[in-house]
Amino acid sequence: MKKIVYFSHGLSANGIETFLVNVLDKLDKTKYDATVAIAIDKDVACLHEQRVLDMGVKVVRMGDLDSVFKKLAYFIKVKNFLNKGNFDIVHANMDLLNGIILHFAEKAGIKKRICHAHTSKSQFKAEGIVSKVITGVQKVYHSKMKEMIASCTTDMVACSSVAGEYFYDDKTYELVYNGIDMKLYEQPTVSYEFKSELGLSTDDEHRIVSVGRITQVKNPIFALEIIAELKKIRNDFRYIWVGDGGLAQDFKLKISELGLEETVLMPGIMTEIPQILACCDCFLMPSLFEGLPFSLVEAQAAGLKCVVSDVVTKTADIGLVNYVSLEKSAKEWAEEINRVLDAPAGKKDEEKAKLFDVSNTVNQLEKIYDK
Repeated sequence: MKKIVYFSHGLSANGIETFLVNVLDKLDKTKYDATVAIAIDKDVACLHEQRVLDMGVKVVRMGDLDSVFKKLAYFIKVKNFLNKGNFDIVHANMDLLNGIILHFAEKAGIKKRICHAHTSKSQFKAEGIVSKVITGVQKVYHSKMKEMIASCTTDMVACSSVAGEYFYDDKTYELVYNGIDMKLYEQPTVSYEFKSELGLSTDDEHRIVSVGRITQVKNPIFALEIIAELKKIRNDFRYIWVGDGGLAQDFKLKISELGLEETVLMPGIMTEIPQILACCDCFLMPSLFEGLPFSLVEAQAAGLKCVVSDVVTKTADIGLVNYVSLEKSAKEWAEEINRVLDAPAGKKDEEKAKLFDVSNTVNQLEKIYDK
């Protein structure tokens, strides 16, 4: 039996971590002894941790990364952990921090070292009077991490071509899509009580949904501006944002500013994504950038028509995506959503959808683990 350790920021509801939970669920436990090392402090709740433990997978908390001292402590723990763990495989899902993790893995003598690229751009944007200095340091950091990834990695993997190009430049990598359990999204049971808890009281309205962290990259304030413009065109819809994040308070203030209190619902972080999507008929994603958005695949699996920014990788389109330029105004976005809401139901490409099924993802990964 091969010992694998997966490195992840956590086991929460975001796309990368949900992807990892899906993989762990389908991984052949007779062949692999799996451990997940997460960058979470001991006293912080982690959404999917118990579910992962129930799979027979070990979870080790390495501590958070929210200060310089915590980062140093994290790296020391990672180094010692890898030196003592007798692992056969390291599978790193920590963005460019993969460079440091895989460097320690190489020094520990671990033969199989996998870097998994999940994003197409840095999510950090420097601001303020020292932004130029910070940006300069950031560029050096990016360059150094990419060098470490190139020198310490035995297998380069990416969720999309844009993520692969960002991490690996012109080097060879293997494309492994972020898989979901497609069957979960095919007509799940949705009770009247569930709809009522969400705040959906009628069946004659359209429902638009966004799923993701309320952070800058997801462009949530612009999403509300789009919804405000759509309200000028029609009034037979509700908008649901499922998730939480650093801009949640700004998001709430914008709802009030635009007078959208009766239109926008914020249920927070939820695990019943198939049921929520089953209540909706349009998915909105005006993201500033993405690797391969997990939630977009989920929305299409549920049959939703999707309106997304044109920077989102075309790889994620399985037949139900309408791309709109970020250079277009909120009004133009609203006009596209208005058209989509009244258009006949679309149909996903079943053959392409199979590529995003988690069973296919795990099959690809196990081949990498075994070669």
